[in-house]
Amino acid sequence: MWEWLVENAWLFWLLAMIVLAAIEMLTLDFVFLMMSAASLLAFGLSWVTDNFVIQVVAFALAAVLLIFLVRPVALRRINRSTPGTVSNAARLIGLPCQVLDPVTARSGLVRLEGDTWSARSVTGEQLPVGTDVYVHEIEGATVLVAPHPAPTADGRPEPRPSF
Repeated sequence: MWEWLVENAWLFWLLAMIVLAAIEMLTLDFVFLMMSAASLLAFGLSWVTDNFVIQVVAFALAAVLLIFLVRPVALRRINRSTPGTVSNAARLIGLPCQVLDPVTARSGLVRLEGDTWSARSVTGEQLPVGTDVYVHEIEGATVLVAPHPAPTADGRPEPRPSF
């Protein structure tokens, strides 16, 4: 196995680059993209030298440098180019949902964008089945809801996002 790897290092690095890029497409965090770029460097180096140890060291150094130097710059640039964009669970705050199982301060179920979520009441009051409520906060896989929209910093109800 080791002999095959040394003789076909270019194929190993090419496969590593493809797999890491595919993982990046699932995570979208730029870590695996940086490792994929480091694999590209090792792939190029495999055509220059047959020494697999040198290729691995070059991959490791390039990955560390890219992750700690290039990735933060890329993330800042992307975040600056899309100001005010919320994603993941943060985009759910303020959205309306409907109570499926009575919601109390300890438990309950709501339907939010077609999915069933475990829920708790922000106010502590019991919210009966069929009540329209709004998401105030997300704690893990539980939404904290209340019968009125969450206020913004200036005290007004948060507008419902439009998508």
